[in-house]
Amino acid sequence: MVTAFLTGLYFAILQFCYLILLQINVSSAYLTYMLIVVAWMTGSIAGLWWKKMNPATGVVLGGLSYYAVLLLVVFLPFETLTLGLSALGVMFSGLWAGRFFVVYLPRFGGADRLFFHENNGFLLGIVVFFVGFTIFGKHFLFLAPAVLACLLLIGTAFSTPRTTP
Repeated sequence: MVTAFLTGLYFAILQFCYLILLQINVSSAYLTYMLIVVAWMTGSIAGLWWKKMNPATGVVLGGLSYYAVLLLVVFLPFETLTLGLSALGVMFSGLWAGRFFVVYLPRFGGADRLFFHENNGFLLGIVVFFVGFTIFGKHFLFLAPAVLACLLLIGTAFSTPRTTP
């Protein structure tokens, strides 16, 4: 349960950090929002079929992709190429979103429990993001994804697989 909740929290923080990061440094047009949504969904769909991806690989790949995009937009702000390359980073971050449900569905004994815990984490993540960004500004964009990735990796390492409801 904790892993699903932390995963939802991580996904919310990561998605909103991408959104604000790109809106500040590249473009605040509707195209930026749609690019993030489409790239994340593309990554999620591709992640469904990446059989060798485990939680650690997915979380680390997502985090590294985020920080690569962060460096890209800091050093090449307001460049057209930056938006396209950022879409690739968002897509790589979204891979674990698709694979997560495939990996954890058998452990929860049903989709309803898995979605319940992941969704609650996501909803809390939205609140945490807006409060954190309001209070800490850009520092939140720099630190929050790494902190949550570490918490998720620790939570995943200590969680025991559960196959019955």
